Amino acid sequence: MTKTPEKLLETRFIDLIDETADGKTDELTFSFSSETPVNRNGFNEVLDHDVSSVDLSRLNNSAPFLFNHDMNRPIGRVKRAWIENRKGRATIEWGSSDLAQQLRRDVETGVLRNISVGYTIEKTEEDEEGNMRAMIWQPHELSLVSIPADTSIGVDRSLPTDKPLNERAMPLESYAPDHLYSQKEDEYTKESRNFSIVKAVQGLMNGRMSGRELEIQQELTKRNGKSSQGVFVPNESWKTRDYVKGTATAGGNLVATMQMPDSFVDVLRSKSVALELGATVLPGLIGDVSIPTRTAGATAYFVAESGSITESTGTFGTITMSPKEMAAFSKFSHLMKLQSTPQIEELIRNDFISTLATKLDQVALNGGGSNEPDGILQTTGIGSVAIGTNGGAITLDKVLDLKQTVAVDNADVASCAFVTNTAVENALSKLKDGNSAYHLSPYAGAIGSQQIANRSFMVSNNVPSNLTKGSSSGVCSALIYGNFSDLLVGLFGESEILVDPFTLSQTGVTSVRILQAIDVKVRHAESFGSIQDITT
Repeated sequence: MTKTPEKLLETRFIDLIDETADGKTDELTFSFSSETPVNRNGFNEVLDHDVSSVDLSRLNNSAPFLFNHDMNRPIGRVKRAWIENRKGRATIEWGSSDLAQQLRRDVETGVLRNISVGYTIEKTEEDEEGNMRAMIWQPHELSLVSIPADTSIGVDRSLPTDKPLNERAMPLESYAPDHLYSQKEDEYTKESRNFSIVKAVQGLMNGRMSGRELEIQQELTKRNGKSSQGVFVPNESWKTRDYVKGTATAGGNLVATMQMPDSFVDVLRSKSVALELGATVLPGLIGDVSIPTRTAGATAYFVAESGSITESTGTFGTITMSPKEMAAFSKFSHLMKLQSTPQIEELIRNDFISTLATKLDQVALNGGGSNEPDGILQTTGIGSVAIGTNGGAITLDKVLDLKQTVAVDNADVASCAFVTNTAVENALSKLKDGNSAYHLSPYAGAIGSQQIANRSFMVSNNVPSNLTKGSSSGVCSALIYGNFSDLLVGLFGESEILVDPFTLSQTGVTSVRILQAIDVKVRHAESFGSIQDITT
């Protein structure tokens, strides 16, 4: 059952838990949403927190931080919003007005204790539990609100950030969100959402780019400080396949002849897990970037009553990220270019972004090939558990040993997760005790919901199954465990499209390449461990 709700701005509030990093005096970091059901007119509404379900573009465009959802009372701006552990999180920067500073003090003293998010829903589906789950939704603004919370629950800086969020519907009427952005959203952002890859490719081919696509190119050239040999794709828009009208499987079915593009069945791809498990994404990077990191902390001592204190200082280092080009390739026919249905734009975007996202996940887990960033398995210093000289079958003891490699370095937090491929998942699911009872229930939950040792267990064939240990050549699989928020994914500038209308011109085909500069780094090697010699 699918339900398309009216586009009204809904609100819900949760208790404020201050998660701000030490020293960030002008900032406030907190969770603003979760998958807690909220009653809406007789049904329970759940906001899905898969990274593909939540459109954070408005929040990440310096959205306002308001008091009681009043656009005339801004008290700060949103610096960054992201999805982590299936919760919406944000960091705001306090404003300098008297009102902002007064409310800031009220937050710090515990007088004000609630955060609210205003959002719209594009698509909902009824889940197995009868909840209406918002599968596509967009937060519009965040507010500090004075609505009283439950008297038994309040702000506590010492509470862990993974505590269940006490999330409730705001007792306010829903209202249309358009007025919130009548003056807020700049023209570039609005136009970027409607940027057409197809029109941009056509413009490159005939040398006459115009309209929205030309204006966006001019703006991105200014922002990047350089011009493109092809065309920049704005971050709000980037999202491929050899579509040819004469061949149904190569695109003919997308040319207007009573087709059903909404029912298009995409190619099967490996599940991307790194970002879903909370890898930290750093967008908009330019040039090489150095990120400071603490490599060792100070030391505490007991001293005699009049004894001197031994000096100790923390040790600091840096992580350097530099752009590495990731690319995908596709082709268009003249007939597709001229006769495609409007849905071809979405299909092109989705396939390009799926191709790049799959490759990004592969290198995040096991990069290190030619011109690739080093992924988790190629990072020096991560924990390691070996099964045998020539590898061997996985056991639960080895799984627990793997978890211990992270725990021993004080890096085992509740958000840590196991990741492996389908071959290892199959082997783990078949492990039995002496009474032939499964150690792990093969049907404990859907992918992404299973757990081992109270930690999430994810499966993706982006985890390698062609590793070598001793005489077991090219047949070993990996199992990774760690805190994926310590995996940094840097995105440099915008994606870039390059067009070649000449090489295959005799066949009426235009070659298209899309490039995105990225880098991947592990912030703390101690946050990860792996087994790389599992035979199945």
